Amino acid sequence: MAFTSENQPEERKPRGKGKRTQMLEAIRESVEGGEKEFLKKVVSIALGSDGGEDAKPNPQLLTLVLQRIEPPLKSTMPLIEFEFDESATPSVQASQVMRAVSDGIIAPDVGQLFIGSIASMLKIEEVTEIKDRLDKIEEALNGNS
Repeated sequence: MAFTSENQPEERKPRGKGKRTQMLEAIRESVEGGEKEFLKKVVSIALGSDGGEDAKPNPQLLTLVLQRIEPPLKSTMPLIEFEFDESATPSVQASQVMRAVSDGIIAPDVGQLFIGSIASMLKIEEVTEIKDRLDKIEEALNGNS
């Protein structure tokens, strides 16, 4: 059964609201002043300001709530420069990466990422070459029939 303009469901069920949307709506409904006042309250609680004299700050609570409202940004790797010859063979390129790691120019995890990328490129080239060869064989067989 194909998914065409004629073949559509009569009634589409709406998607449910995401957790973030539900949380923000609950905040708007229950806290006068909305999200900003809610965040002020959470910060106050996390710092121990609202629990009386014996209240202890709870930074884990603050972190948890803030991450639920606005997830943390993903880290990115810093820009680095090292000697890398694009025209070299993959093994030479991997050696250049290893040299940069051993010299402390790039971190070991970044070096591992680069070498993994080189290996992935080799696999892509291999599959592409096999596909090209197969296409030529099929073309030759069809031409001789």
